[in-house]
Amino acid sequence: MLYVVLENKRMEMEEKKKKGNWDEKSLQIAMDKVLSKEMSLREASLRYDIPKSTLYDKTSLLNRGQEVSLKPKIGRFTHTFSPEYEETLVEHVKDLSNRCLPLMKKEFLKLAFDLAEALKIPHRFNKDKGVAGKHFYYDFMQRHPDISIRLPESTSMKRAVGFNKPQVDLFYDNLERLMTQYKFPPSHIYNCYETGVSCVQKHQKVIAPKAIRQVGKLTSAERGKNISVLFCMCANGHFVPPWMNDWLMINASAESVGVAHPKGRMNSDFFLQWLQLFIKHSRPTKESPVLLLLDGHCSHKTLAVINCCRENYIHLLSLPPHTTHKLRPLERTFMEPFKCAYNQRCDMWMRENAGSRITDYDIAGLVNEAFTKVARMEIAVSGFKCTGIYPFDRNLFSDLNYLPADMTNLPLEEPETSSNPSGCSGEVSVSFTDVAVAGSSSTTCNAELSNNLVSEELTDPLQGSTSEQDNLSPLPDAAKKRSAARKRKCEKS
Repeated sequence: MLYVVLENKRMEMEEKKKKGNWDEKSLQIAMDKVLSKEMSLREASLRYDIPKSTLYDKTSLLNRGQEVSLKPKIGRFTHTFSPEYEETLVEHVKDLSNRCLPLMKKEFLKLAFDLAEALKIPHRFNKDKGVAGKHFYYDFMQRHPDISIRLPESTSMKRAVGFNKPQVDLFYDNLERLMTQYKFPPSHIYNCYETGVSCVQKHQKVIAPKAIRQVGKLTSAERGKNISVLFCMCANGHFVPPWMNDWLMINASAESVGVAHPKGRMNSDFFLQWLQLFIKHSRPTKESPVLLLLDGHCSHKTLAVINCCRENYIHLLSLPPHTTHKLRPLERTFMEPFKCAYNQRCDMWMRENAGSRITDYDIAGLVNEAFTKVARMEIAVSGFKCTGIYPFDRNLFSDLNYLPADMTNLPLEEPETSSNPSGCSGEVSVSFTDVAVAGSSSTTCNAELSNNLVSEELTDPLQGSTSEQDNLSPLPDAAKKRSAARKRKCEKS
């Protein structure tokens, strides 16, 4: 009996020790009662179950004209940046990521330290190293789960600049005109893509002991031979058998074709041979023509290829240059699973055939196994859907997708107005402010404007943090470099 009484008292004391368990509405009502002198501090504290010291501190701050937070605050620890400052910092990180120039972890911690120093915010960062600490980083990432550490994919400058709104709109205009005129069903919309496979596979993560510093895995050679493979798929999920630049077609896919070429690359003669295979499986006619989407390789634009497509009712539509990573269905959904499946099959082959090497005799069989595993209907359908080709959706890409192309926009200068010579009436002025620049979108970056904002007096603290942040980590702008570039020098006589 005594044990039960002591346990109940202990539980009651633990409940009393809980801090910050009041309701915000109750605190607001209690402060109103105390400020209006309807109740004393003690009465309001007992009735609304709020600590007397907390109620006294809150009402004292209000009497001094200071702001009061109704949320419970436990301990003396405070975050370095306010929620508004942190949200501005997160938006800056997202903006740089959308421009294909994301921040590394060290750069982010350096930016946080410089921002706190520029805004004169009290902090506990390491001033000797000039960076924020790991505790700030982990807490910041936990408070903002919409950002995380990611491994970026290499994106060339040509692809970042080439994927711009005018180019993409032109492609969709041509596609819409063909779709409206011929009304292609999904079974008559195809996409082809040539890639290369090697006998030296790329390894994936493996299980190995921790004590070993370097983990090795066997390959057939240091540098393997590259063999071209041409894939083609339809918007309804149909796949054309692969075409390979290899005459050793052992265990190859059914009805696939293999040819031999010393260079191992596609040319117009080989593409004409593949067109015969494509015509056999797509069966285009005058009443039901076929649309074929491909890149702008020189082998696709010869006169013989064009005449062959005209005679067989095949409409060719070329993708804009350096936009295939966004607009090519095969590259969006098929190639990555195929390469992973091919590498896995090569690893299994090396394990099953210990002491042997992958040669040209084995490539066709490995490609067949990987192709059979990956060539599924949902992959083909999702590839045409995520590119906006079928179902047709020209508004699939937003302005965020065109942000990487903004850093190369050149501002058009307005020429000076000059009066006409004597004998001519009136003056003529030309303004280029309304002319659209190719590759621009609704959002533009101007580092000079953000730098000028730093020198102005800002009454809004959030506005001041934004200008300081833009000064410390400005958005990329290649227009200044290009405009300041020197002209080409004339040759000396």
